[in-house]
Amino acid sequence: MTSADQSDPLAELRAERDPLRRALRATQLFTRWQQEGVELARIRRAAIEEAVAGGMSWAEVARQTGVSRGRVSQIKKDAPVAEREFFGVGPIRLAVPLRQLPGRALPVIAQEDIRARDQLTEALQALSFAVEPGEISAGQDWRPVEADLIAICGPKSSPTIERLLANDPAIEFAADDAGRWRITERATGTVHGSPMDEDPEALADVAYLGRLPFDEHRSLLLIAGVHAMGSLGAVDYLVTHLPELHRQTGTGHFSMAIACQFTPDATITSSDVACGPLLH
Repeated sequence: MTSADQSDPLAELRAERDPLRRALRATQLFTRWQQEGVELARIRRAAIEEAVAGGMSWAEVARQTGVSRGRVSQIKKDAPVAEREFFGVGPIRLAVPLRQLPGRALPVIAQEDIRARDQLTEALQALSFAVEPGEISAGQDWRPVEADLIAICGPKSSPTIERLLANDPAIEFAADDAGRWRITERATGTVHGSPMDEDPEALADVAYLGRLPFDEHRSLLLIAGVHAMGSLGAVDYLVTHLPELHRQTGTGHFSMAIACQFTPDATITSSDVACGPLLH
């Protein structure tokens, strides 16, 4: 086998002797290439719209790109919107934390985290992303493989998330002397705490939303409520303000705080920016 063959995923796939591993890897590659095809469609649509915005006619775009005018119109209508870029190429691993509760032998997922994950999954699938659910085990390092990453998880639930947040240059997310988690703007010292910590009956919370470096090749889009309702509020803000947030941050690293209000049955009624987005 040549060195070129060794770097060719199809050649590696054909050389795999284990049929189950070969089938699994084929599925992974198929999903990845499908997602890359969707991203190419998004890039083409954005390029065509940029050319038209620069003064070129649709007919001229069609002629110079070798695509029929009817096909150009179809691309404009059917290809993914520009803000899809905010989340990456796909597939996306969307993870929530497992929580260990007293008296429970097995860890559980908070109902609010399930609702936040489901709402965000629906929005991502509407943007033609393949979404793979994931779980973050309490007290253990989280090391997902081969995917763009989103986590709905606070620093209290994961040492990995705690380390990543500690390196955020714009916002600190840490517990105060009384054990209450606070979101603090590093430049001004402004503190954003949860109203629930002052009054357990309060129907309001606050959350961190940001994109941080995860490893050498990937970033992590992180949603972390001071309480679980804060995460649900941050997802509500992200879904309803995605085009605006994409214009503000692109695909760069940033962080911000989101304040939300909700009803007694845990329905988000408002989600607004408390600070940011602060670009890193």
